[in-house]
Amino acid sequence: MTGLELIRNRFPDRKDVLAVFGIVVFVCYSWSLLGFLNELSSFLLYFTVTEIGNIFAFMMAFALLESLAVTGFLYLLSAILPSGWLRDGFALKGFVIIIIATATSILFQRSLDEYPSALILAATVLVPFVLTVAVILALRSLPRIKNILVNIQDRILIMLVIYVPIGLLSFGVVLYRNLL
Repeated sequence: MTGLELIRNRFPDRKDVLAVFGIVVFVCYSWSLLGFLNELSSFLLYFTVTEIGNIFAFMMAFALLESLAVTGFLYLLSAILPSGWLRDGFALKGFVIIIIATATSILFQRSLDEYPSALILAATVLVPFVLTVAVILALRSLPRIKNILVNIQDRILIMLVIYVPIGLLSFGVVLYRNLL
């Protein structure tokens, strides 16, 4: 094996990376759309339609960059960690990581009425990590649940066809707005 083949073998398969990217895109864009629609009624009171379109473009462009950053982080993490930890079965493990991280983020955001204590911050990091490891280990002995998650992931992948062009178009609008 040459050095290039050794490096290439450290990274997950492109198909698995695309599946994880599809989940991340679905989560990021859906969360951004939910936030936009939640604020739309107040936007209509204070902004013109063009300004609202620009806000939407900024949100969608950021969702694209955020999706790329999260997927890139998991991609690099899979190359750094031993292959059995994340690279082997990257699509399913990435799906579990993203879903648990999303649920944790939502719960953490809902509980931020005050500054959280060190105990809450530690629990916010430790509990999802332990839960992620437990779910990934449990999926080894539950092939039906594993198949259900893979089918869900395959169905969500179609959202790439909708969300990514919106993100690219929005990114172009943001570049145009900031360069003028």
